[in-house]
Amino acid sequence: MPSTHPPSEGNTATASKSKLPPILVGRRAVITGAGRGMGKAIADAFEEAGATVVRLDLKEGDNVRACDVSDAASVARAFEAVASEGPITDVVHAAAIAIVSSVADMTEADFRRVTDVNLTGTFLVAREATRYLGHGGNILFIASQGGLKSWGNWGAYCASKAGVLRLADSLVEELAPHGIRVNSISPGSVETEMLATTIVDIARKTGSDPDTVRARYLSAIPMGRFCQPAEIASVAVTICSDLFSYVNGSNIVIDGGELSR
Repeated sequence: MPSTHPPSEGNTATASKSKLPPILVGRRAVITGAGRGMGKAIADAFEEAGATVVRLDLKEGDNVRACDVSDAASVARAFEAVASEGPITDVVHAAAIAIVSSVADMTEADFRRVTDVNLTGTFLVAREATRYLGHGGNILFIASQGGLKSWGNWGAYCASKAGVLRLADSLVEELAPHGIRVNSISPGSVETEMLATTIVDIARKTGSDPDTVRARYLSAIPMGRFCQPAEIASVAVTICSDLFSYVNGSNIVIDGGELSR
C-alpha cells in the first residue's frame, strides 16, 4: 500500500524456496483461486507436502475445475462433486479480486463485484465447507492486511477483506465444538499477476508510471521487497498440519513488517 516512508536499504534479498516436508499426507484439500497467483502456489505446496488437492477457479484449466465463488449454485455443485469422490479435510479459500478506485468514482456495480467475490464468495465457500468437513478439518481464508487497515482508493477491497476476518471469528465459535479449526492469513503485497495489474491500474488513474508506483509500494515494506507466493503457501501448509493443531481463530499477517510502521 502507498506510504510516505523512505525506501529500505540493504534488504533486497529474494525469497528462497525450500522443499516442504510430507506433513499433509492423507489429507484432501479444496483450494479456490488455484488457477494462478497465491492460490496456485498454495495448491502446489499442499501437493508437495503430500496432500491430495482439488483446484477450483473461475475458469476451467489444466487440472483446475470451474467454480464461480460468487455464485451459490456453482459453489454447491463444485463441493458436491468433490465430496462424491472422497472426504474433504481442508478448505483454503484464496479466490479474490481487486478494483482500485476512490469511493466518489467507484460505480455501484464495481463495489458489488468486489464484495460479491471477496466477501459473499467467502461466505458461500465457508458454508459448503461446514457441510462437508469433519473432525480434524480446517478452513483457511486468505484475507489481507487491507482487512486490518485501509488506504485511499482501496475502500471496496479493504471493506470486503475486513468482513472476511469477522466472518472467520464467527466460524471459530461455531465450528470449534465440531473439531474444525478456522484461521486466516493476511498477506501484504505479493508478487502476483493481480499486484502487477493493480500497479498498472493505479499508475493510469493517478497519472503516474508503474515503476514509480511499484517503488512507492516497496518503500512501505521494511524488508524492502514484495512477498513471494511460495512464502504464503508454506504458512498455509503449516497452519493446516498437525504442527499447528491448537492454532484456531488466528490471523497471521505476512507483510514484511509493513503494518508495524
